[in-house]
Amino acid sequence: MDTQINYYIDMGSSTIKVNKEEKGILTLVEEKSVILKKNFSEEQGISSHDYLTIFRFLKECTQKYELTKHKTKIIATGIWRQIPKSQWDGVRADIHDMGLTIERISHEQENYYFQKAMQGIYNGKRILMVNMGGKTTALVVINKGNVKEKVNLTLGVGDILKQFPTINDIDQSPSLDEILMFAKDKITESIDFSCDCGIHTGGELRFQQLAKYHLVPNTIFHDVNHPYMVSLTDFQFRNRELLEKVTLTELREWLPQNPTWMDGAKAGAILGQAIFEKANISYIIPSDLNIIHGVVKEENNLLKSHNDR
Repeated sequence: MDTQINYYIDMGSSTIKVNKEEKGILTLVEEKSVILKKNFSEEQGISSHDYLTIFRFLKECTQKYELTKHKTKIIATGIWRQIPKSQWDGVRADIHDMGLTIERISHEQENYYFQKAMQGIYNGKRILMVNMGGKTTALVVINKGNVKEKVNLTLGVGDILKQFPTINDIDQSPSLDEILMFAKDKITESIDFSCDCGIHTGGELRFQQLAKYHLVPNTIFHDVNHPYMVSLTDFQFRNRELLEKVTLTELREWLPQNPTWMDGAKAGAILGQAIFEKANISYIIPSDLNIIHGVVKEENNLLKSHNDR
């Protein structure tokens, strides 16, 4: 009997990710980055150029992987919650024309799946989970497998890029201190939760390996998904180097299969630094887990419960 292969598509504010799930293992197979906030307007929503780029990519993936609505789940988050109703109706129609369906989930649902993805025992440590999007950032504190605190910041990578449009130009880049001050001023909430470490999600494990951060074996807890950690001091040092010495061309060369993803890499790293500094986190665990891991975990648990009846 053939193993069922399912596909999960995560449509966020800056990156569309196509994930394949087989035997409970989730693998990223395609991704396309478009910083939607750059050309977004409250009246028109997502620009026509960005819209066409995204749906051209989705159509190619639909054909390439022979996607059907029975084995594909598409979840929209972030900026997709803010587009005008007329544009959302167009999104649903275009997805329907591909033979698929789409679900736009609330901020609360997104946080639930994020918690589900990240929830673990972590050797009994108190962990601050940081999940950054284009427009928002979710902070969740987990202690001994239980959620203890939750904070939603109305600040994301897109806000850093909008405020500092020359962040990727090493000749005109703002200073690291200037960006950190902006981010910290926007974080009005108290986020010092006395955690043992922070887990930085959103493809950070891949990025920090590509960008050669000083990663060392994770000695805080044992988890196959989180093999490395970096000290805040080393994280700060490498962020400054990237901002001041590494061009956008160099960044993009590190990820040739989706170079545009790197457009927000400096902004994401520095926003993470602002959060970890304000939360008094000394060690950072880079992670590639995301809400789709939570969706798969939830569906597998529901299937198991149904089969156990």
